[in-house]
Amino acid sequence: MRKTVTAALGLLLAASAAGCGQPAGEIANSDDAVNMAIVAPAADAAADLAAPPPASAAPAAPASATVEPPTTAPAPAPQVARIAYVYRYGLELPVEKAPALMARHEQACSAAGPAVCQVIGSRSSRYGRDQLTAQLEIRATPAFIAAFRARLAGDAEAAGGRIAQAATESEDLTRAMVDTEARLRALTTLRDRLQQLLATRSGPLAQLLATERELARVQGELDAARSSLELMRTRVATSRLIIEYTAEGQLAPDSAFRPATEALDNALTVFMSMVGALILFFAGALPLVLVGAPLVWFVLRWRRRERERRAAAKRAAAPAAT
Repeated sequence: MRKTVTAALGLLLAASAAGCGQPAGEIANSDDAVNMAIVAPAADAAADLAAPPPASAAPAAPASATVEPPTTAPAPAPQVARIAYVYRYGLELPVEKAPALMARHEQACSAAGPAVCQVIGSRSSRYGRDQLTAQLEIRATPAFIAAFRARLAGDAEAAGGRIAQAATESEDLTRAMVDTEARLRALTTLRDRLQQLLATRSGPLAQLLATERELARVQGELDAARSSLELMRTRVATSRLIIEYTAEGQLAPDSAFRPATEALDNALTVFMSMVGALILFFAGALPLVLVGAPLVWFVLRWRRRERERRAAAKRAAAPAAT
């Protein structure tokens, strides 16, 4: 019994010494303030020991027998993976059906509304009459993407085509988001302290300006971190779907006359290329002919007249010599 009373008095003296320390306001403003959630169980245990036992109770057991072992802290909840998905599909379709199917897919996304599906971009390129390449990229909720992918094969078959390729890409953003959230909390705390410092303290103008510059820098980093976190949250909450439409016309691909048809096409191409080269040659030579032909004609005529004159002079000189 004496040991139990001594232990209770020791705990009461410790609690009284703690109560006579700093005021509550000073403890709240100190950086080394004690966590009251941790102190409360010890204070409650001291109060229980200090209370007198009831008259009908048995003699108190030794203090070592009444103290329960500390309970272990609950394990932290497992971090949920935050993954951004990208789905890619390649469709091979007839050249006359590809634009219509692409327009129908784009219309389905637009009809769902911007809160469910958004068209990020689309493009289409056509080469001649029998070649076409197009691409549609959308971002939508996982439910919309799942339903869209489920009916994609049926849409391709209904248009006379097929799914030529399919791929799924994923990016784990868990660590990046956790780091960004921690950085966001740290920047928010630093910003609040700087704002409080500017509001409660006065000093030289240089110090105030330096504090304001630091506050502006922290606010800029805070806004950038929020934008980055919001972008990553959007990537995780939605998924991207990229569809490539390919159409190539073929002339009797399985026919026995295909080599001869290709040879005739190549021969016609070579013939027309030579015709084009001749046209270019004559187009370049025509100015030379128009300018050079009269000049050559005058030179030849002058030389002929010169020969005739010399011949006439020789004939006139021959009788005089005789």
